[in-house]
Parts: sequence; structure tokens; C-alpha cells
Amino acid sequence: MTLRVRIALLVAAVVTVVVAAVGISVHRSAESELVEEVDLELLERGRAVPGVGRGIRGVPPVDDQSDFQREVAPRTYARLLSSDGVFLFNLGNDFDAPVSDEILAAADEGPTIGTGSIGDDRARVVTIELEGRGYVQIARSLAEIDQSLADLRNRIFMIGVLAVAGAAFVALLLATRTARPIMRLTAAAEAVATTGDLDHPVDGAGGDEVGRLASSFNAMLSALSLSKRQQHQLVMDASHELRTPLTSLRTNVDLLRGGAEIPADVRAAILGDIDAELGELSDLVAELVDLAADVRTDEELSLVTLAELTEPVIERARRRTGREITLVTANNAALEARPDALSRAIRNLVDNAAKFSPEGSTIGVEIDGGSLTVNDAGPGIAAGERDLVWERFHRVESTRSLPGSGLGLAIVRQVIDAHRGAVTIADSPTGGAAVGFSIPTIDD
Repeated sequence: MTLRVRIALLVAAVVTVVVAAVGISVHRSAESELVEEVDLELLERGRAVPGVGRGIRGVPPVDDQSDFQREVAPRTYARLLSSDGVFLFNLGNDFDAPVSDEILAAADEGPTIGTGSIGDDRARVVTIELEGRGYVQIARSLAEIDQSLADLRNRIFMIGVLAVAGAAFVALLLATRTARPIMRLTAAAEAVATTGDLDHPVDGAGGDEVGRLASSFNAMLSALSLSKRQQHQLVMDASHELRTPLTSLRTNVDLLRGGAEIPADVRAAILGDIDAELGELSDLVAELVDLAADVRTDEELSLVTLAELTEPVIERARRRTGREITLVTANNAALEARPDALSRAIRNLVDNAAKFSPEGSTIGVEIDGGSLTVNDAGPGIAAGERDLVWERFHRVESTRSLPGSGLGLAIVRQVIDAHRGAVTIADSPTGGAAVGFSIPTIDD
């Protein structure tokens, strides 16, 4: 069952309940008013009977049956009862009405209205006391009223059916119009699932829920398309970068497997080359894995400071490289970050500085709130390449002979982007490059 049909059926059900409630209310109100008119008519006729109410309207007491017949029988159904409620005679056609001590006792206090029947028809019956000499019961058929109520029910039913059908039809039209953007979204999602093509946005505008859903869907398609292109580009770049070390490894292995006598010093050089190529290959694979990982979801946010993340990184870099690395903290503000990812970004910056700085030079790390800058004494980065060094596999022309994959700074930018920050490059006071980043702190 489609959404449009469900909405139409729901509206039809609501309208049915409303029409039924209104119809029942109208029917009961009409029945009450019509029966009340009959009751008033019966009371008026009862007051006209001779002897009722001890001479009401100056009518003399009843003397014989002919007086009742003249006053009552030509107008309606009536019968006379004794003082103890025993039936005496009819003053017209026969009818059925209940007689009990409660009814007679109530009639002693005044005319009492009850129900009865005339043949197969309902009737209203008034019981009136005759100055202690008995009771008279006057009946009025409700056949005309029942027929009118039956006609009213038929009209209510017909009007209700038309109202429900019309409401369902209008609801179906409105639901179709409202659900049209959702139908387009469904078709687009099915097309994406079938073809894998993410470059066909859905038409949708407006600030309502459906418009926002269409906008969100288009944003999701754009993000998926961008991610797909980035993954494709990453695979292409990775395959290109992997080809060089793999070719070198294959060449060296072929030399070793050639069977010819290889001098010991040449064999040692080949094995050293293989070891270096394997090390670079391992580093490249590790960096590719880090770059492909979604740092936004792999780790929960924690309250940290840049100093507490940087100090262990610097300590390990000192032991590994033997370099002098200084740390200056101007403002150690707290921030929300993913500690492992941010530590990896800091480590990449420090490793880059150690790689490109000459032996014996000092590497300086400065922290000011959410900003971190690593200063080196290397060849620096030309202004025209400062935006390119953050791209995957890009390497500065002057450092292409040095080992590396060109992924370190790309990982830094990915981590900082996930922290809603920005990367920075400037000239270092020590003659090299000042590379770093800035991310929001708690105070920001």
C-alpha cells in the first residue's frame, strides 16, 4: 500500500468518524425535538378532557362515557382506567401502554408521559388522574416521526458517503502532490542503487520538511560523489606511488635470483636497498591506511590541551632522531579533540621538520591556545607551492630526492579539517618553513 493510499484512507477514516458523530448527534436532536412536540400536544389534549385537574379551564366533572368519547375519541387514541389501574374501555382504537403502581402514583401528582405502541408503531402515552375516580391514558402514534427520522438517516448516510468519498479523493490528490518530491527521492535512490551514479541531484525546493529532505538528499549525494572521486583518485595516486618501490624491489630480487656470482659488497648494497625500499613501502601503506580512515568517526572527542599531546611526540622524536627539539607554550588552552588523530598530525609535522632540517639544527615547536607551529631550518617552501603541499603525494621540487611519500601533510590537513580548524604555512625565523595549524578551543 502506497503512502498516498494510506493518507487517503486515514483521512477517509477520520471523516467517517466525524460524519458518524455529527449524524448521530443530529438524529438524536431531531428525535428529541419531535417527540417533545408530541408530548406537548398530548398534554394539551389531556387537559381538555372533562374532569381533569378538578375542573381545569372550567370544564365540569365527567358524567358518563359519552363525554369522554366526544372530547377524546375523534382526536386520538384513549382509554379509561379505574382508580386501581384496571382497564375499563377504549375511547377509540386499541393500543398498548404499561400500567404500574409507579405510573399511577406519578399521575396523581400530575400528567405522566411514557412510551407504548399502536400496532407495530411506537407511541407516546400520557396518563392523567380523573379527580380520584380513575385514570385516562391518551396515546399518539410516532409513525410519522419514525418515518421522518428514517428519511433523515438515509439523507445523513448519503451525505456521509459523499463526504467520505470526496474527502478521500481530495486527500488522494493532495497526498499525490505532497508525495511527488518523495517519489522523486525514491526514484533517485533506486537509480543510485541500480546504476551507482551519484551525479543526478533531485529537484526539490522550499523550507518545508520535504524540501529540506530533498536538500539533505542532494547534499548526501554530493558528499558520496566527492568521496567516490577522492577514493578513485587515492587509488590511482597510490598505484602510481607504489609502482616505483615495487619495480625497484622486483629488479633487486631478480638480480639476487640470477644465479651469477655477485660480489659481497654488491650483495650487501642490494640487500640494503631492498630493506630501504621495504621500509618506505611499509610507511607508504601505513600512511595510505591513515589517509583512507575517517578520522571524524574512528575516535571519540576528549577534553585535552595541545601541550599534553605534543610533549610525548617531541620526546619520542628526540630519542629517534637525536635532534634538539624545543617546546614553547604561550597559552595552554583546553580544546575538544580526538587525541590519537591529533597526535598523528603533530608527529607528521615534527617528522617533516626533522627530515628537511640540516643536521645539528634546532627544531622549535610553539603552542598558543589552539595554534601549533613547527619551525625548521630546512630549504623552506616556495609561496607558489604552499597550497599544493597539502595535496596527496605532492612533494616540493627541492626535496624530491629525499625519502617520503608526500602523504604526511595530507594526513595533517585531513585531521585538522575534521577538527574544524585550518592549516598554516609561513617563513620560519630560523630560515626554513613554519608549518602548523589552528583549531578552536573551549573558550572560542
